[in-house]
Amino acid sequence: MKLKFLVFFILSISFIFIVSCRTDEKVIGEKSSNLTHIQLEGDLAERRLEASGLTWYKDNLIILPQFPHKWDDQFDGAIYFIPKERIESYLNGENRNPIKGEKILFAAEGLDEIGKRKGSGYEAITFIDDSVYLSIESVNGGESTSYIVSGVINFEERKITLNANSKIEVESQTGIHNMGEETILTYNASVFSIHEANGANVNELPTAAKLNENLKEKEKISFPNIEYRITDATSADTVGKFFAINYFFPGEFDKLKPNLSEEEKDYAIEQILEFQILDGKIIRTKKAPIVIQKGKSKKGSNWEGIVKLNEGFLMITDMFPETVLVYYK
Repeated sequence: MKLKFLVFFILSISFIFIVSCRTDEKVIGEKSSNLTHIQLEGDLAERRLEASGLTWYKDNLIILPQFPHKWDDQFDGAIYFIPKERIESYLNGENRNPIKGEKILFAAEGLDEIGKRKGSGYEAITFIDDSVYLSIESVNGGESTSYIVSGVINFEERKITLNANSKIEVESQTGIHNMGEETILTYNASVFSIHEANGANVNELPTAAKLNENLKEKEKISFPNIEYRITDATSADTVGKFFAINYFFPGEFDKLKPNLSEEEKDYAIEQILEFQILDGKIIRTKKAPIVIQKGKSKKGSNWEGIVKLNEGFLMITDMFPETVLVYYK
């Protein structure tokens, strides 16, 4: 009997020691359970899609790949859309078959130099009626800058045509490689672009660019210091409020220099923040962050697109860890 007890005691101590030494089990935060995964098929299910932005065009979810030219041989490639009713039928259980996006052909004559150059790509998309606006990040000789360009959509013909002559440059505020105007949205017939890095240690006085709908006038307006990255935003509502994805990847700690403790800096942070365009500036509201994940993963999910849907949000990742479309409510 004593021998059995001794064996049991030794095994128990060993188990406790092994568990206590498994640092990957360490939890310092939280992870939302309010995510519904939407299964995709076809091109949208490809990891190499590298989704970089979401927006609504009427009742259609527009999905922007970072490199449209990779997705069709006609013109300059394609982007994708999913009808809103198809997404809702998936979420309410009426049709749980995987969703396959439909193409919108993409004509971008005159923009090859900035849109297809290695390290460059399309980062965000938004609309005012049938006018479309896109942000293009361009890397040239190691220097990063961004351009905002406009065009028109002919939805009946499933085609977007960009006007290369409309492009306007928005220089990098930080000079950080591969970080530019990652987010654009519209409000009161103006287009707003937001830089990716706005933390106090890399961007002391951040600004957003405000442009008129013809992209002929540009001014800088105040934007708050926000740690980590801003990767996309919803449309602004009637009082100028909108939500943006705020993401920290631990591998960018040295690049972004966020104010995190030694314990926190090794874990991803994924959250949604609310902002408001008010009195000629953009402010962060008092609404608490909506936490998707914090302190649970050392890699995280790189959310690159967000839109409002009913009482929640649709969000999409780029290729890290793979292409994932979810509904948060």
